[in-house]
Amino acid sequence: MKFITFLLLSCFCVAANTTAAPTQWRTISANVQFLEQSSNLRFYDSNQVLIQGDKCALMFDASGDFAAVETTIEHLKNTLTTPLCYLVASHFHDDHLLGMAILQHHYPDAQLIVHQQLATEFQTLQKAYSDKLDSYEKSIELSLQRLSQQPEAQQQQWRDKLNLAKQRLLRWRQYQLQAPNIPVSQPLTLELGNYPVIINAYQAHTNADLTLSAENHRILVGADLVDWLPYPGHGNFNSWIKVLSQLHSDKRIKLILPGHGGVLKVDDLQQPLSFLQAIEAHVLAHPQQDLTQLEHSFDQQFAKDYQIDEISKKAYPLFLQAGLKRAKQSK
Repeated sequence: MKFITFLLLSCFCVAANTTAAPTQWRTISANVQFLEQSSNLRFYDSNQVLIQGDKCALMFDASGDFAAVETTIEHLKNTLTTPLCYLVASHFHDDHLLGMAILQHHYPDAQLIVHQQLATEFQTLQKAYSDKLDSYEKSIELSLQRLSQQPEAQQQQWRDKLNLAKQRLLRWRQYQLQAPNIPVSQPLTLELGNYPVIINAYQAHTNADLTLSAENHRILVGADLVDWLPYPGHGNFNSWIKVLSQLHSDKRIKLILPGHGGVLKVDDLQQPLSFLQAIEAHVLAHPQQDLTQLEHSFDQQFAKDYQIDEISKKAYPLFLQAGLKRAKQSK
């Protein structure tokens, strides 16, 4: 999403970090690991999921922070005991898809799986990878121009960071987001070796979403479709609400791994479901109000529910605005 992309770009170019953002690997089951972003990055970048069977491993989503993807690859090299056979991109947002280029370079035999609709638009997404690197380069140049404004005692430290950023950029320029191998429009079962998983296709959070079910539907890897605070800027409200309602009533589901934020339970889906329903109903009930009026008259209980720390205080208004605009356009 644009909000996340902007913040990621700012973090990369202004700070020019020499280490990837802190994340936490969590063991969900004997076969499933959940790479959860730290709380202060939960709206900036995506979670990822690693699933290992007896014969194959699968990586679900890739960070939009390419340095973080390289850190993940080091983890994979140290932990995988099987080939990485599959890469699954849940949807087209930068913080889920573009990092696949880094994974594809290091694991050229891994098959990229996307929604069928995404496969038809993939040439545009390949350009998005190059465009992001162009933006990185411009920001690095700007940071170099501003280097003299830093305290003299800190200039060498910043120069070193920016040199590292340039080295990374040159490396990433050699990679390309390769076309997908497996487009999905109907449920797809993959056998990882005594460990089957099912990939399902939806048009909900975007027009091309994938989720993954494992362990007889006990674990749902739902990506942004199931986020506690959902981003509705590209959503299909009717379909999304229907899907969330179905998942919310599916008592087979015990654990939900979202695209942003911590592990959820099935009852937690009531919160994003209520939020989306409220946006749609609010726009329908007030057809004469513009976006500013709609935002001011929206149920303030959601602001209380969602704005629990500094980062969510920034994210919530942007997500609400995007949702109201999307719902109004969809009328």
